[in-house]
Amino acid sequence: MIISFVFTIILSYFLFSISKEDIKTMLISEKNLRIFFTFGILYQIFLNLSTKKTNGMDIIINILISMLIIFLLMYTLSFISYKLLKINSLGLGDIKLSSISTIWIGLEMSFISLSISFILSAIYSLYGKITKRFKTFHQYPFAPFLSIGIFCSWILDKI
Repeated sequence: MIISFVFTIILSYFLFSISKEDIKTMLISEKNLRIFFTFGILYQIFLNLSTKKTNGMDIIINILISMLIIFLLMYTLSFISYKLLKINSLGLGDIKLSSISTIWIGLEMSFISLSISFILSAIYSLYGKITKRFKTFHQYPFAPFLSIGIFCSWILDKI
């Protein structure tokens, strides 16, 4: 219980920090992603020690496969949208953030997280189009939407 609370605070701090950085610069630094990754691994270590799971190799393989699935899914989405629309719809930082989040929330919750993120982003985009603040193919930071989706999935998983 205390482990979940501590890591909830850590997760929310990093998601807020990454979102703030993306809003200011439209970039996510590699340093923040590496730290986010490291704390995700620490979370998995503490989680597995507290539940007394002993087969660490299975856990590592599961994490790596989950990260790869999400990375390939998001990269493919970005690639297809670039080929069709000739704009970068997703940055590599967004792709890495969603991939690293699987360490924290697992593969199943990552899909829920992405669904929440894309729905919120679509609502934001529609609002921008209706109020005429956005032009066609207007780019805006996606990390805040990813962060909200990741945090909501984290909370759903803990309930």
